[in-house]
Amino acid sequence: MTPHRMTAFLLAALAAGSSQAQTPPDSPLTVEDAVALVLARNPALEESARAVDASRARAEGSRSAYLPSAEVEATYVFLGPVSVFDLPGESIKVFPYSNYDGHVGVRQTLFDFQKTGSQVRLADSRVTLAEDSREALRRDLGVRAAETFYAILFLRRSVAVQQEQVRTLGEHLAITRKKAEAGTATQLDELTTRVRVASAQNIEIGLENSLRSAEIALRRLAALPAEAPLELRGDFSGPTPPVNRDSLLKAALAGRIEARSAEDALASARALRAAAGANDAPSLNASVMYGVKNGYIPNLDVLRGNVVAAVDLRVPLFDGNRTSSMEEEAAAAIHEADSRRQEVALMIQADVDQAVSDLRAANERVVVSRTNIEQAELAAANARLRYEAGSISNLDILDAETAVAQARLTSLQALYDIVLGMIRLHRATGSPVTEK
Repeated sequence: MTPHRMTAFLLAALAAGSSQAQTPPDSPLTVEDAVALVLARNPALEESARAVDASRARAEGSRSAYLPSAEVEATYVFLGPVSVFDLPGESIKVFPYSNYDGHVGVRQTLFDFQKTGSQVRLADSRVTLAEDSREALRRDLGVRAAETFYAILFLRRSVAVQQEQVRTLGEHLAITRKKAEAGTATQLDELTTRVRVASAQNIEIGLENSLRSAEIALRRLAALPAEAPLELRGDFSGPTPPVNRDSLLKAALAGRIEARSAEDALASARALRAAAGANDAPSLNASVMYGVKNGYIPNLDVLRGNVVAAVDLRVPLFDGNRTSSMEEEAAAAIHEADSRRQEVALMIQADVDQAVSDLRAANERVVVSRTNIEQAELAAANARLRYEAGSISNLDILDAETAVAQARLTSLQALYDIVLGMIRLHRATGSPVTEK
């Protein structure tokens, strides 16, 4: 699979947000499968989704101020002593000892000079920021999955190259041992060869350990059990076509999640300032209550229906400088968000420049490494013939064999760097990819 097709799928999968059932981990995984598996199973995405849900719930709660509030209230009050008027032939109580009151009340804000509206806009802006954060997490997890996938492929092939070198050196050690026994080689030649074999084996052990670490990392990203097999299917390709730095930078500034998030953060800070400014705005409210209570003359103990309707205007006069403090905080947040936006633009430019530079360097190394492999293999073949003829030393043939392995590893590293460069270039630009 070419880097273009791999990165095309990667960004398409991130943009689409696919969470459908994925290839089981016991089947050979392509890079598409690995990315989709991580995006479907990584628990960090579930955590971020809950954060988005919480933000949406808070935003919905802020809209409740647009709706009326209703409540049922019931009270009992015992009053004493009770005032009594003595009239001819009877005594009249002004109010009863036991007072009952039950009512249903509805209250509605009629106008609050955009106080509620500013709070709603602020809450909505925070939902947008939470969604931006989740999208950035999805992208980063997808990139890490693709990078780890190719790291495993690279390390597995590196191990195979190193194992081949160990095998070749082992065969040479057997030949050297026979020559030493026959007296045509020295013990020093055998000892030198053993040292080279041990050094190659140490490199192999290091590569195998790095491979295990990469496999552990991929299992962790995909939330797979430690014993889950990882059968991967993929390939590296050669140099990529030249890229245009200016067009990539333009696409990055328009499409990077960080750029959009910085703009959203600035909008949120401005919404915070608007909400702070409306904090001390007046509000006009209306309320209606209907219920039953006793205490009406002449039958004080009889429960009777009653209606209360009211309109009230509230104008804050002094809130202990709370509003001015909130406005100062909001102004600072706006300056911070604007500085962050400028910093993000510089960061994006640096990311694009670095990705372009790395990709160009990797392309150049691939071309050079192919020539190096051909030359190293030709030199090693010539060295074997000359060694068998006794015209070069044991050290010369060891150097030639080592040079072949190093040339192959260098070429493999350059191919791996091209794939990483393509992944990081797409991450740096955030450019939309329509190719599936």
